[in-house]
Amino acid sequence: MSFNDLISGALTSTGKVRNEPVQARSSERIGALLDAASAVVAEVGIERLTTAMVAERAGASIGTVYRYFPDRIAVLGAMSLRGFERFLRASVDLLESTKPTTMDAAFGCLIDAAVQMHRTEPGFTSIRLSDQIALPEVDGGTAASARVAGPLAEIFAAEFDIADDGTLADRLDIALTMVDALLVRAFIIDPQGDEDAIAACRAVVTAYL
Repeated sequence: MSFNDLISGALTSTGKVRNEPVQARSSERIGALLDAASAVVAEVGIERLTTAMVAERAGASIGTVYRYFPDRIAVLGAMSLRGFERFLRASVDLLESTKPTTMDAAFGCLIDAAVQMHRTEPGFTSIRLSDQIALPEVDGGTAASARVAGPLAEIFAAEFDIADDGTLADRLDIALTMVDALLVRAFIIDPQGDEDAIAACRAVVTAYL
């Protein structure tokens, strides 16, 4: 397996978009709606987001929003999935470019990718890796960290010759959940990420692994 397998291994399909885009124009429109939703969530939070806010921010009609998303939960689900996909791709890019030789170094790439997402992706701090709104139809739980942990354990075992007694995926799931919680705290303290809190995140996770 390779690091690129993390993307295909962790992604699942969702029914969040009412009409799947078959044309570039539709895909761009959905992207614009999600950009608008992300900006609104970054300003007011998940709880206050409405489809009307999304339409207004995107400069679209409410009918356009409902064409693709039946309600605000569907908007949040699609936004969460997009953030999850971007986190995976950022992680793989770092793993492929740095070519780590240990599991600790490889996991550090995931932390770096998560920090990057918190800094550059509007709303990412509100919809995190373990957010229960993400993909509720996935069997075995809704935490995105759990969907990453399984394929990640297989890749780490193969890449770093780790003898997995069947608990590696669970340990990685817990480590990812730690990262999620501690980085959210870091970015609540400081919108650019409190450096001491980020350093503490790295230290806690390294010690656990």
